[in-house]
Amino acid sequence: MAAIPMPPSMATSLRRHTHDGPRLFVRRCDVRRDLDIVRYILMTAESAEVGVDETTLCSGRYDINQIAFHVELLRDYGLVEAEVSYDGFGEEPLGVTVSRLTWDGYDYLDAIRSAKVWGRAKDAISKAVGETSLSVVKQTCTIVASELIKKQLGI
Repeated sequence: MAAIPMPPSMATSLRRHTHDGPRLFVRRCDVRRDLDIVRYILMTAESAEVGVDETTLCSGRYDINQIAFHVELLRDYGLVEAEVSYDGFGEEPLGVTVSRLTWDGYDYLDAIRSAKVWGRAKDAISKAVGETSLSVVKQTCTIVASELIKKQLGI
């Protein structure tokens, strides 16, 4: 059974894998990748002893749609091990669990952890290109951190 086409402003189509193979999934929210949410999820998951769920992640700052979308992106990128559960129609996220960060997740978080580095890197990226990939964000944060260290050491 095919999904009913919806305008891009009303839905985002994604491939979701099920036990029967991939199927089309239509999300009824207009969510875009937000690097601040990515950073928030990684930092929150790291600070938890046994993982985090939507109760912790949706603490008023972000809603369940934003968190579910970003957790899936982080999982797909290999930064976290996580699950997102949906209603019976596969449209509305009901629950999110981030069980742990992966090695790459910790590497990425280490690059973006410092608020000073994060602020400067975001500003530089915004002025130079506006938006970019996670790998470029990580590289930029690494460069900013290196420059701050050199400045501190007087090199």
